[in-house]
Amino acid sequence: MGKVTFLPSNKSVKARAGQTLVSVAGNARIVIPQRCGGHASCLMCRVVVESGELVAPTALELRKMPEQDLRQGIRLACQAKTTHGDCTVRIPESRLKSVVAAALERQRMENEE
Repeated sequence: MGKVTFLPSNKSVKARAGQTLVSVAGNARIVIPQRCGGHASCLMCRVVVESGELVAPTALELRKMPEQDLRQGIRLACQAKTTHGDCTVRIPESRLKSVVAAALERQRMENEE
């Protein structure tokens, strides 16, 4: 049984080999955005493998993901499966969340002036 660490929350979860990252994250109450129910059609669940290994990309993932992204360690969490080893994956921050955070920070700075 391996361990998956999710960034930026830095939460680590034990995972059985062969589980998808979406299911491991769900068990730990970590949200990985997706709309297609794990069919690799929405491409919203992209994560970056920071360290460790996952099972090789599925045929569906190879068809959907640009080769350059796969080389850079970008995987679809609904397709990427764990091995017996440990790995660390980064869930990219949503654009909306970063825009809202920047607006709130700007507002806070204005209020302090």
